[in-house]
Amino acid sequence: MKCWQSEQLRLISNASSTQETFDTVLAEANRIGFTYCSFGMKGPVPLAAPRVVWCSNYPADWQRRYEEMGYLRVDPSVQRAIVSDEIMVWDDALYANAQALRADAAAHGLRHGVAVPRRDARGMVSLLSFVRSDDEVSPEELASKRERMHWLSVLCHDGMLKVWGDLLRDDSAVELSDRERDVLRWACEGKTSTDIAQIMQISEATVNFHTRNSCAKLGTSNRTAAAVRAALLGLLW
Repeated sequence: MKCWQSEQLRLISNASSTQETFDTVLAEANRIGFTYCSFGMKGPVPLAAPRVVWCSNYPADWQRRYEEMGYLRVDPSVQRAIVSDEIMVWDDALYANAQALRADAAAHGLRHGVAVPRRDARGMVSLLSFVRSDDEVSPEELASKRERMHWLSVLCHDGMLKVWGDLLRDDSAVELSDRERDVLRWACEGKTSTDIAQIMQISEATVNFHTRNSCAKLGTSNRTAAAVRAALLGLLW
C-alpha cells in the first residue's frame, strides 16, 4: 500500500460522522486540484422510490436548484453510475441529452468534473464527484489522478456506509435458507414452480412452501417480487 493510501485510509477509518468523513474526502479532492466534491449513495430497494442520501460543498443555490428541478432523475452521471462503475469525465458526450442541466450547473460555477461510481455486493450504489470551475480535465490529468480518485471512492463508500447504512439498508433481519435462495435463483431465471421442482428434485408443494417463507421474510406478496428484492439486496450469491 502506498503512503498516501495509508494516510487516507487512516483518516477516513477514524472519522465518526458524515461531516467528518466528507471533510476528509474534500481535503483530498482539494489536494488533487478540485474545488468541489459531492458524494451520494442509493440503497438497492425500494425500486419505486429508492432511498438516496448525499452531501457536497456545492454552492447552496445550486443544491436548492438541483432539488427544485428534479435533476437527480435526469443527471446522466447518476444514471450511468447505476449500471456501470466506469469513471466519467463531464464532457459533451456524457451530457448530450442533458444540456440544460449542464448549462445550469456551469452558471453556478460547476463546469468541469470527474465522477467515480461504486457498487458493493449488497447493491449499494455511490457516486463521488470531483468538480471545479476552471480548466478542463485532460486525458493526461485523468490518467495521473485516476488511482487516487478510485481509492477515495472506495474509502468514502465504506466510510459513509458506517453512518448511512441503517438509513439505506432494508435487509438487516433477512436471512434466507439455502433452499429458499435456490428457489428464488431459479425464479429469477423465469422458472415455474413445476420447473423448479424438477430441477431441484423436490415436490412442487415444497417449492411453494419455500416460496411462501421467502415472501414472508422479504415482505413481498409474490415470488417474482421476492426474487427481485432478494437479488437487489445481494442475497442470492
